[in-house]
Amino acid sequence: MYINFTCPPLPHLIVGGISLFRRGDLHERRVLDHTFDLIFVFSGALYMEEDGRKYTIEPGQYLILPPGRLHKGYKACTSDTTFSWVHFYTTGDYFYSENSITHSDPKMNKTKYYKKDVFYISLPQSGKIDDSLHEMLKNYMDSISQVKIDKYHNEKLFYSSTKSQIEYQQLFLKILTIFCDLQEHEKEKELTDEIFDYLSLHYQDAFNLNQLAAQYSFHPAHIIRSVKKKYGLSPLQLLLSIRIQKAMKLLTEERHSVGEIASLVGFADSAYFCKQFKKITSLTPLQYRNQQRSLHSTD
Repeated sequence: MYINFTCPPLPHLIVGGISLFRRGDLHERRVLDHTFDLIFVFSGALYMEEDGRKYTIEPGQYLILPPGRLHKGYKACTSDTTFSWVHFYTTGDYFYSENSITHSDPKMNKTKYYKKDVFYISLPQSGKIDDSLHEMLKNYMDSISQVKIDKYHNEKLFYSSTKSQIEYQQLFLKILTIFCDLQEHEKEKELTDEIFDYLSLHYQDAFNLNQLAAQYSFHPAHIIRSVKKKYGLSPLQLLLSIRIQKAMKLLTEERHSVGEIASLVGFADSAYFCKQFKKITSLTPLQYRNQQRSLHSTD
């Protein structure tokens, strides 16, 4: 499930804290009328129930508990558990959905100088944060923590502000950005997988970046950036790689000439095909065919 905030206004930080639970400790039962509770576990495991739905939050995982819903620990911690939490709220509207809300800004024009269009912050209610982001997230959460709940010493400690409210809100928005990027990365992964499948199916067709971008309703620059991030190649380079893989298989079968294979895998020019083949495999098509023939003859 996704929690979607209509902005402006932006959600705002109330307070952050850290809790140290012992084995056998149980999260309290409560309903927060006006507060979201974001929990991120660093060690151990926290067993939470929200309106009858049970979650096991393990290291690197998080859960957002919305206001107005009963939540509680449904099971005591089975080991020592450390987790950070953030209480936040919004004075604006929010709603729930099964899928994230996709927002794309229309092109800027002179009528938009003085008023911000509505946009959405779409947060997955639960998930896992990439290991590479744990240290950054911990630093942000430590920086906004003003409460420490220590079950070892049966203490609840409160700390004075060490930053301005603007700094606290900036840190909170950085935390939200990490969670927002989580679903952006998932969407980006889905996009690149779909593009790979599309190119694998249409490898014989002429390449057209604008047509590919229109197919998936993204700007060409976003298509290039996403594919390069996943595969280390531009969309055209990825297509060439797919074509060469198809050509390698055909060369092994020995049913077609090099010129015929070039045409079959989408190259209009056999000389260009040979150039790209050698660039990717370090062999000419004939050298590759002879190599494969030699390997199979020794089997």
